[in-house]
Amino acid sequence: MVNRIHLLFVAALIFINAGVGVAQDIHFSQFYMSPTNLNPALTGVMNCTKRIGLNYRNQWGSILKANAYNTLNASYDQKFTIGRDDYFGVGGTFWGDRAGELSFSTLQAKLSGSYSRKMGGYRQRAHYLSIGAEAGVSQRSINFLKARWGTQHDGNGGRDPNAPSLENNLDRNKFLFADFSAGLLWFSVLMTTNLSMLGQLLVT
Repeated sequence: MVNRIHLLFVAALIFINAGVGVAQDIHFSQFYMSPTNLNPALTGVMNCTKRIGLNYRNQWGSILKANAYNTLNASYDQKFTIGRDDYFGVGGTFWGDRAGELSFSTLQAKLSGSYSRKMGGYRQRAHYLSIGAEAGVSQRSINFLKARWGTQHDGNGGRDPNAPSLENNLDRNKFLFADFSAGLLWFSVLMTTNLSMLGQLLVT
């Protein structure tokens, strides 16, 4: 009976994700080194008070050369103690992603905040519940001038760039949209440190 319930739960999650998953997020080889992009509830969740993150990824560079997939991320977050055990985190993130010959690009800037409440335990072995939210603005763009259309093929294996194309039927190559998200996190603290600032640099 328990196994059936688990299977139904997993199937429901897959169905929901298939229905609402209409976007593709950036990704890094070591995705956990970009916490504010994983979950806004991770804002300020660290064993220090301030954190700076820089991430860069160049994908398929040896094959695509100048048309390789490039992703850059920069973030900053910090936490403020509330009372004796709880704390509030605030942060900001900016990232840019460009892919392929048409320079399909996404730029995003967002602000995030979280509140972490101690649920039990003691100073060096406690567990917390964190709730977070973020809001930002994104821009998507693409260069249709570099596109190759089927109507431009000359029938002999060549291409006539002056032939009519679908480019004139596309009304825009750039647009803005808002982005909002929220998340929950349950985590445990196994030890504390005296670090006051942490910088992260990741190149993959």
